Parts: sequence; structure tokens; C-alpha cells
Amino acid sequence: MSDELLTIEPTEATQPTARLYPLRDLVAEAATVAEALHDARRTGRPIGPVTGLPTLDRELCGALAPGLHILHGQPGAGKTAWLLQAACTCQCPALFVTGEMAPVELLRRIAARVTGEYLNRFKTGEHPPDKARDLFSRAAASAPLLSILDATVAPVRPAELLDFAQAARAAAPGSPHMLIAVDSVHAWSRGWQEAATEYDALNAGLSALRELAQRLGAAVIGSGERNRASQAGGLSATAGTRLFEYGSETLLSLNRDQDATTTPTGETPVVLKIEKNRHGAPGRVVRLLFHGALQRFTEDHIQ
Repeated sequence: MSDELLTIEPTEATQPTARLYPLRDLVAEAATVAEALHDARRTGRPIGPVTGLPTLDRELCGALAPGLHILHGQPGAGKTAWLLQAACTCQCPALFVTGEMAPVELLRRIAARVTGEYLNRFKTGEHPPDKARDLFSRAAASAPLLSILDATVAPVRPAELLDFAQAARAAAPGSPHMLIAVDSVHAWSRGWQEAATEYDALNAGLSALRELAQRLGAAVIGSGERNRASQAGGLSATAGTRLFEYGSETLLSLNRDQDATTTPTGETPVVLKIEKNRHGAPGRVVRLLFHGALQRFTEDHIQ
């Protein structure tokens, strides 16, 4: 594998350089950040991209911090729905990189969550054209800062992803925060490194996503596939490389609650566990309800 795959190709103006910091030289920068955080708290503004799930956001110290975050889960646990809902409700510019589902299918899922119309009704022809257009328009209006990047039809290399992310951020000039959701890290990494082994492709992909987060000061959250031996979850359950757990700010695990039954309103109990948390306590559990027909996650307040 060539060295080119290990980094986003930098321009001379943006190429990062290592720096030595005597501790006293960090005081002014840290004070500036503290002032911004205090002002955000005082005015009620998010200090970064929020997930829209209040308990989880509190456990993450208010928002997703700049850097790489990972979500893994069982097949059918709702990883794509969770990522998509977070991207729609993060309250800042967001880019959803899809390596698995077509963009129109993602719009249908947003429409189901926003309008309360069951997802399958968008696929059976039940809705007259005018009604369908109105439902899709309501979905789009609910997330005006979200852009979807289709990586299912062609590979998206890291340098291209950086360009697309900067274009998506321009939707809200001056916004200090951004969320990039990648569904999934495995699909995206394989897409632009077909000749590489899974291990090499994932290490290069994760390194590129970490660099992307650093360049943009953004939170990057990617879904990951589980290895067959760890379908119950855990810190090292993501398949392919230990960089998933060692290189991430947080690692979230999504599992259906095997001891619970579907509620009368059609919601499935799901357990989200914070396996790793550099900004709070690891091991905390947030109980959720997932409505598959509406592609909607809510917190389960009856625990």
C-alpha cells in the first residue's frame, strides 16, 4: 500500500506541522476556549454537535467533541437510523457520507421520522405524487444544514471528502462546529482501497478520518461492522483493527435489549453503552426505544 493512502493530500497552505508548546504558551489558547464554552453555556447554545438524546449528550460532556467517534452494533439494531437522526438534529452543518444506502432511501427515512408516515408507505406507491413531494419537502426543511454525499456509486478519497466537507460547512458560514457521519467506515474505506487488505484499508481510513476531524475542528462519527466473535458488543467488537477503540474519542455500542419485548406502540428497546469516553465516564448505559417503521430513536424514560 502506498504512503499516499495514509493521509489526506495536503496543500502547502493547509499542511499541518508539529509544534513544541511550553506549557505557559497554552494558557491564552485554553482561556479562549474556556471563554467560548462559558458563553455557550450561559446562552444555552450547544458547545458542539449534539446527538439529540439528552442523557447521552450529558454523558459526552454536552456534545460530540472534535475528533473521531465510533458506533458499532448488531445487524438490525438501527446504526444507520441512529447516525442519520444525529446528523439531522446536531444543530450545526452536517455531512452524511453513505457507502451503503442510496440518498433517496435516506430521504425516505428522514421523512418517516419527521412526518410520522411509516417507511414502507414511501415504497409501495400509497402516497399520491403531490403528497409524497410535500412529505419529502417537510423532511428536507427539518434539516436545512444537512448534506448527503453518495459514496455508493463511486469511491470518495480523503482529499475529496475534505473538499465536500468544506462545501457542506459553507451552508452555515461562521458556524464553529460541524458533524461528519460516515456509514460505514468499512464500506467507505474499502471503496477507495480495493487492492488493500481489510486491515490496511481500515487503518488508512481511520487515520484519514482522524486527520479530517483535526483539519476541520469537526466531530466525525462512523458506524462500524462487528466481528463475528463479538456480536454481543464490547470495547473491541469492531471488526478489522484495534485502531477503532484506540484512536477514537468515544466508542458507542448499540444492542437490542434481548430481555425486552416490543412496546404496544411498535418500539423496540435498545441499549446504547458508552464503551469508551475520553470526555466522561465510560461504561454508562443509555436505554433507548427504536421505532423501525418511523426510523426514530427516543430515550426510554421508564427504566
